[in-house]
Amino acid sequence: MMILIFGGASSGKSRYAESLLSELSGSPKIYVAASEVYDDEMRKRVEVHRAKRADKGFMTIERPRDLGAVKFPARSSLMIESLTAWTANEMFTADGVKGCGHVEGKILADLSAIRERVNDVVIVADDIFSDGGEYDSLTEIYVRTLADLLMKIAADADEVTEVFAGMPVIWKR
Repeated sequence: MMILIFGGASSGKSRYAESLLSELSGSPKIYVAASEVYDDEMRKRVEVHRAKRADKGFMTIERPRDLGAVKFPARSSLMIESLTAWTANEMFTADGVKGCGHVEGKILADLSAIRERVNDVVIVADDIFSDGGEYDSLTEIYVRTLADLLMKIAADADEVTEVFAGMPVIWKR
């Protein structure tokens, strides 16, 4: 089963996703943290997140890119936090900026490889599309790539839920 959960910053989407992960039948329960630690502020945020999920019984894998290469245990259930970070990490690397077609294809191939090995995948994504802001061309390419990925993943997902103010709204089941 694949479940896509999206919402704005601090909307409760991660809390909701963690509760779903806890209820899924696969074992072990794996929390895939895709954020890349690049400064002290980010390091502090990661520590806060680690502490919040310390007693939830999740195995945590911190991996910012190439998630398809991880040998997740068969029959496990996992949560990817988040597609937003994963996309940025695949696009913006130490080697330069990867094209949107390459990034989209890489993430979809990685996701397909993951789904072949595990029971369930819960994917968390941020709604970064509602602010009405104007961005530089590179950021616009990133936003469009993320939007295209969300549409393709949503079309393939078994369930799609938006979380607003801690309230889940199921769009597809």
